[in-house]
Amino acid sequence: MKTKNNKGFTLVELMVTVAIIGALGAIAYPSYTAYTQKGKCADGTGPLMTIAGRMEEYYLNNDTYVGATVGSPGTVGESQSPKGLYTLAVASATKFAYTLTATPADTAQNTLKLDSLGKKTETGGTTGVATTCW
Repeated sequence: MKTKNNKGFTLVELMVTVAIIGALGAIAYPSYTAYTQKGKCADGTGPLMTIAGRMEEYYLNNDTYVGATVGSPGTVGESQSPKGLYTLAVASATKFAYTLTATPADTAQNTLKLDSLGKKTETGGTTGVATTCW
């Protein structure tokens, strides 16, 4: 007696495979999103730390933070982060204190702040993933 030798997949096997792939995707996608958001943070935090160092240099040369600027003719740095994901600014500068901000182009990212005392804060961000840059 000859048996039938079927080659291929049954519909049940195919549906189980699709269900497994779907479950793995549902687990992996939020982790991937958090990972990419955290990667974007470096484009804001790095330049803020650089500008903070330049603010201290500016203070040593001028005995005040007043007048320190960012931008094309900026005295302490550029107004855009290297990848262009953040707009950098000297939010306030007095004789003895300053606050720097990095405002994201993407509303899912947080607005980053760094002050002269080294206090790091962040606000905003519409992403559903809890991502902190600092």
